[in-house]
Parts: sequence; structure tokens; C-alpha cells
Amino acid sequence: MKDMYLGFKFSFSYFSILPISFKNSDDLSKKNILNFMILFFPLVGFVLSIITIFIYELLTPMWYSALLCSVLYMFLYGFLHTEAIADVTDALYASHGTKDSYEVIKEPTIGAMGLLYTVSFLILKISSLTLMLLNSMYIEFIVVVILSRLSVVLSIYFNEFKSTFVNSLKDSINKNIMLLFSLIYISIGIILLHKDMIIYLAISLLVSYLFITSMHKKLNFLNGDVLGANLELNELILFIGLILYMN
Repeated sequence: MKDMYLGFKFSFSYFSILPISFKNSDDLSKKNILNFMILFFPLVGFVLSIITIFIYELLTPMWYSALLCSVLYMFLYGFLHTEAIADVTDALYASHGTKDSYEVIKEPTIGAMGLLYTVSFLILKISSLTLMLLNSMYIEFIVVVILSRLSVVLSIYFNEFKSTFVNSLKDSINKNIMLLFSLIYISIGIILLHKDMIIYLAISLLVSYLFITSMHKKLNFLNGDVLGANLELNELILFIGLILYMN
């Protein structure tokens, strides 16, 4: 039970900017703690989306408050996954030339193409989420945030990575507990969206599979940046799809 609690705290500490503290005696490298840390990842997204919606409701409903809260959502996870867009883009362009894609993706700086793609992505995601908030598409927002992170968990379990930390997470995952957590997250989505949840789940899994497969083929490796880009792409495609479908 203590390992689950520490995994819960570790997940929020790593995947959000929410203030979480640990004791010096807490060993966060334990396999069981890492198992719960990654399995609670979708719950982190759920909590961040609830905070975003709550703050939006406190403000005067208007386009500016919706825009503000759209940026706030990304700020709450420290733009951790957004940064991956730039890194993966630069690595993809490097793969077309003579540069080592893995060396490029690990560089602390970003190239012109990485910057352009990231800015374009931010415009699309912030404008999409702003429209969703303005149209009170709260339930859809919550479900997408859960699914995008669940896709990362499943991608970690089913693939090999060129990353010590991600492989540590992969090795720590207990299959039975992962299935239980996945069923819980999917059940929450079904309760909120009923039969539409199956469609969103199918799209999310398909996008994740195609993206991960494509990146592995083009880069010849997978790492945490690819997972972050996968999460962001998942959310963007579902956001756009929902907006187009609702209108």
C-alpha cells in the first residue's frame, strides 16, 4: 500500500508542476513504485483537466478566460510533453541527412524546423482547447486527457526503447495491474461518454500505434521524446475531431 501511495505521489511530482514532497528515506527507484507511478499517469491528466475546468468556471466565461485556461492546462504539466514536438521534429529532419538522429534529439537546443512545428502545434492545440472550453465540452476534454496518457502507458508496455528510464518503467509494469487500471480508466470514459467512448478509444489507440510505428521506422529508435510527442499528437487529433464533429 505504501508503494502505491509513493507511486501516486511520484506520478504527480514527475508529470505535473503540483507541489509534491518526499522523505529522504523514500526509495523511488523501487520496481513496484515505478509500476504505480506510470499507471497513475492518466489520473494525473484527469486531475489537471479538472483543475483547468474549475478555474475556467471561476472566471468570467469569455474567449480570453478560455484562452488563459488552455495555456494553464499545458503549464500545469510544465510543457513537459510539448517540448518533445521540437525534439522529434529535429530528429526526423536529421534522419533525412547525415546527422545522427539520436544525438540530435538529445541536444538541449532546437533547430528552425523544430521551432516552427512546435509553434504551429501550440497554435492549433490552444485554439482547439479554447473552443472546447467556450462550448463547455468538459467531459470530452477530460476523456481525451485520460486517453492520451493511457496510450503512453500502453506504448511503453508494448515497445522497446533507447532510454534507461523508460525501460525501467517498462520492466516495472505488472501486466495484471496494468489491465485493471486500464479497465478503470476506460470505464470512467464509458460512464462519462457512453458508447462514444469506444470511438474515442479506437481513434486514440490507432493514432498511437501509427505514430509509434512510423517513428520507429524513421528514427530506428524510440525514447521518452517520442512518447511525449505521441501524447500531444493524440490530444490534438482528438480535440480537432471533437470540434469538427460537434459543429
